[in-house]
Amino acid sequence: MTVSGWAAAAGARALVFPAADASTDNSRLRIDGADGHHLQRVRRIELHETIVVADARGGWYTAEVVGLGDGAVDVERTGPNHVEPVNAPTITIAFAPAKSDHGTEVVHQLVELGVDRVIPTLMQRSVVRWDGSRAAKAHDRLRRIAREAAMQSHRARIPIVEAPISVASLAGHPGLVVAERGGRPIAELAEPRGGERVVVIGPEGGLAPEERSALGEIATIGIGGHVLRSVTAPVAVAAVLAARRRS
Repeated sequence: MTVSGWAAAAGARALVFPAADASTDNSRLRIDGADGHHLQRVRRIELHETIVVADARGGWYTAEVVGLGDGAVDVERTGPNHVEPVNAPTITIAFAPAKSDHGTEVVHQLVELGVDRVIPTLMQRSVVRWDGSRAAKAHDRLRRIAREAAMQSHRARIPIVEAPISVASLAGHPGLVVAERGGRPIAELAEPRGGERVVVIGPEGGLAPEERSALGEIATIGIGGHVLRSVTAPVAVAAVLAARRRS
């Protein structure tokens, strides 16, 4: 039997994602590598404490710590299979990474807020320039950040972090909107066709006229009347959208 519920509500000491080759159906599991080191040496997990074992796709169960090794933790299942609810509509945030953090802090906070998909977007007025191997390395880094943020926030589902794309690549999505100062209140937005809200948030200075034109005639949304920093706007928009969703 699978029970619906939030992993964060389990009251566990930590949440972990086993390695890809480790089955989460096992009653007993060894967690080693970087995650085992973190649990034992950093979090200082102790025997008989409860943790959540998750599969990164929403499935999870509780487990008891039954053994401690050198940078490894042995756990034994104590609860049934659970699955985290999927909130509707799903939220995708397409934003221009800022020079100050190259997207790392923004991605971390978006994951905490429950965003389902994150798209680093290359825009004309962006200070950050990614191409070739630099883009691949940046993508890997942001995916690691998303995984770490999901563990920290006890989220059983790791959001998708797409490879960097141009803003024009988003044109035509049925749930597409642009967040900008002067946009309409989020409360006035209709439910997105297809069940996914995709929000484009430009860098400081906003989208270039050519980029705005490439997206076509789409709705705009705004958060207050002030100018927000490029590291603040994605998080502010995501927070308001997340608060309006239903399970």
